[in-house]
Amino acid sequence: MKKIIFGIKHMAHLNFFKNAIYTLKEEGYNIEICYLKRGKLREVLMKEYPSFSLTQIGKHSKSKIGKIRMVAEKTLRALNYLKKQKPDFIVAVGDFILALTSKVLRIPNAIFYDDYEFKINYELSRFFGDKIIVPFPLPQEKKVLKYHSFKELAYIHPKYYKPNLNIIKKLGFTENDYIFIREVAGISPNYSHLVENSLIRPIKYLHKNGHRIILSLEDKTKKNFYTPYCIVLEEPLEDIYSIMKYALFSITSGDSMARESALLGVPTIYTGGRNMKVNQPLIDWGGIYKIESFNEICDKIELLLDKNYKNKWLLFIDNKIRNDLIDTTEIIVKSIKISLKTI
Repeated sequence: MKKIIFGIKHMAHLNFFKNAIYTLKEEGYNIEICYLKRGKLREVLMKEYPSFSLTQIGKHSKSKIGKIRMVAEKTLRALNYLKKQKPDFIVAVGDFILALTSKVLRIPNAIFYDDYEFKINYELSRFFGDKIIVPFPLPQEKKVLKYHSFKELAYIHPKYYKPNLNIIKKLGFTENDYIFIREVAGISPNYSHLVENSLIRPIKYLHKNGHRIILSLEDKTKKNFYTPYCIVLEEPLEDIYSIMKYALFSITSGDSMARESALLGVPTIYTGGRNMKVNQPLIDWGGIYKIESFNEICDKIELLLDKNYKNKWLLFIDNKIRNDLIDTTEIIVKSIKISLKTI
């Protein structure tokens, strides 16, 4: 059976490919996973893919010099790894290094991507990738294939994901009695503009007014700064999406979690400041509110404390997912199979 290598360099990519990986494995395909060491990604990979071979081919760095070294190191490691593995096909999300090395070794590849505004990575991925597969809000360009859905519906589509109320009960919460907040670290080039601890003021505002908060904090070195005001989650988690699902609303500086939260039926305030084409439909439909100023955030908080906002959005997006948007995992699996048939 054909050997497929999946490249994972971010927690969101792990989730994106999970259902496709297990589907293909059950059908007899030989699956290997390579990854970039970043945060607790390896620990979560080991938890989610206990029976798979996992190979590190690089290490994430926060500094500019470190990122240059990372590219050089990962390129060399990827070349050696792919030469040894001899895969039939390579799949990744926005990974121009795997696209480049597979092109050098003449191994077919497919690159999924939704961050059109991260231009350097997007254009390099499109240049080296055999094809780049993107959600419907992105522009149609050479080698680009579009699907009518969002990346996040590969893993939180109701076909695959069922929320578990017991997850929040274990934390001492009930449905709609807390706000979920995600604070990303400015280690990615996409978020280098973020002010450190940018969400502490909204968190203090909510705490002062008696509201309960669950915080997902990327930079755990800042944990003690937040603990007086909220519960800080510790990864790996049993099920973060249930925690998101049962929140009254969400506030996040990260764009992936803004889309995840909105697609789970939870109104979301996005504070990351990025103008992303992939977010625009969810903004237009009323699930994501792109806001940056503290005063505007507070005004929106007061509106979203009314449960009617969540109920209205939940009904809208549930209907949209079931009757309009496509199951993204089916797109991943279908794209791989079609590509393998042409090899």
